Amino acid sequence: MTGSVFGWSVLSGLGLSRFGRLQFEPAEEKRFIQDGKAARQTHFLISGIFSLVAFNLFLLSDWMMVPDRFDLALRLRLLVYTPVALFFLVVSWRFRDFALGLPAAVTEWVAMLGGVFAALCLVAVLMLTDSPYAGMYRCGLLPILVFGTVVMRFRFQLAVVFCGCIVALHLLTVFGAQGAPSPYPELEVPMFLLLLAVAFYTLAMNYRTEAEERLRFQRKERAAVLRRELEASQATLEALSRQDALTGVSNRRRFDEVAWQCWQRHHQTGEQLAVMLLDVDHFKAFNDHHGHPAGDQCLRLVAKALQDTLASGDGTLARWGGEEFIVLLPHTDEVVAHRVADRLLQCVRALQLRHEASPTRDVVTISAGVSLGRPAMDGRNLSTMVALADRALYQAKHGGRDRLVMDRTGPGN
Repeated sequence: MTGSVFGWSVLSGLGLSRFGRLQFEPAEEKRFIQDGKAARQTHFLISGIFSLVAFNLFLLSDWMMVPDRFDLALRLRLLVYTPVALFFLVVSWRFRDFALGLPAAVTEWVAMLGGVFAALCLVAVLMLTDSPYAGMYRCGLLPILVFGTVVMRFRFQLAVVFCGCIVALHLLTVFGAQGAPSPYPELEVPMFLLLLAVAFYTLAMNYRTEAEERLRFQRKERAAVLRRELEASQATLEALSRQDALTGVSNRRRFDEVAWQCWQRHHQTGEQLAVMLLDVDHFKAFNDHHGHPAGDQCLRLVAKALQDTLASGDGTLARWGGEEFIVLLPHTDEVVAHRVADRLLQCVRALQLRHEASPTRDVVTISAGVSLGRPAMDGRNLSTMVALADRALYQAKHGGRDRLVMDRTGPGN
C-alpha cells in the first residue's frame, strides 16, 4: 500500500496519469535528456562490460544443454557477438566526446539492439539444435530480458519494445520446435507465463525507476530555479540597501563604501580628490507652498538631473539627508571640480521647476560647497573634507544661494 502511494506521488509530481507517458514538455524533456546523457553513457559502458562477461559465461550451459550445436554457440558468442560488442564499447570509451555528441536516442537504441542481438544468438542455436533439453535452454532469454529492463535500464518506451522482441523470439522458438522431442513438454506453457510475468514485473520496476529519475531531475531544476531567484532577490535587496528609497540614487551607506575605497586608492597614488555638498535652495518653503508630494517629486527630479549630468563617470552621487546631496570626485583638481559643480547647478536650473516661494529665483536651484584634498599629503581625512565642504555650502547659502563656493583653507590650498 505504501509503495502504491509513493508510486502515485511520483507520477503526480511529474504531472502524469497513473499509466501516463513518461515525458516532460519538449523544452524540459530536452534538458532532462541532456542532463543525464553522460551518466547514462558511463552506465551503458560499465553494464555492457559485465553483460559481455556474463553472456560468454553461458557457454557452460551451451555445452551442457545443446552439445550438438555447441560449436555454433561458441562461434556466435566469441566470434560474432563479442567482437561487435567490444567495438561499440571501445568506441564509447576511447571516443567519448564523439559519442556524447550523438543524439541520445542513438546510444539508447544501440544498447537496446545489443540486447536483442544477444537474444538472436540463442534463438539461432535453438532453431538448429536437436537436443531434448532445448525447451529448458530457452530459459536463457530470461536473464537477457531482466538485464535489459532492470540492469541496463533502457528508457521505458524502449524497454517495452525490448520485452516485446524477447517475447516474440520466445514464441518463434516454440513454434519452430513443434514436433521435436522434449522430456518436459508440460513446462512449455508455465515457462511462457513465467517469461510474461518477469517482463511485466521488470517493466513495472523500469517504469518506476525512470519516473523517480525524472522526479529527481524536476526537483533539481526547481531547486536551481529557487536558488537563482534567491540569489537575484539577495542581489536586489543588497542593491536596495545601498539605494535611497525616494530618489533612487545611492544612500549614505553606499557613499561611505565608495568613498573609503576611493580614499585608499588616492592615499597610495597621491592624487587629489574633491567632495561636493549640494543643497536644494529654500526647500522648506517649497514644501510648505506646494505640499510634501510635490517636494518628494522635486527631490526625485533633481536627483535624476544630477545623476544624468554625472553619468559620464565624473563622480559618485548620493543623497546625504533631507534635501542635501553629496558628490565624490576622484582624480580632480580645482579647475575640474569648479567645472563639474557649475554643470550641476545649471542642470537643476534647466529643469525649470516652479518655485513661487523662493526669494532667489522663480525656479528650483541648488547651492554647492566644495573641498579638495590630497590624502597622502595634507593629513586630512574624509570626515574633515565633508565638514569643509559643508562649511563652504553654508557660505554659498548665506552668500545668496544658487552658487558655488570652494573651500580654500587648510593644507594643500
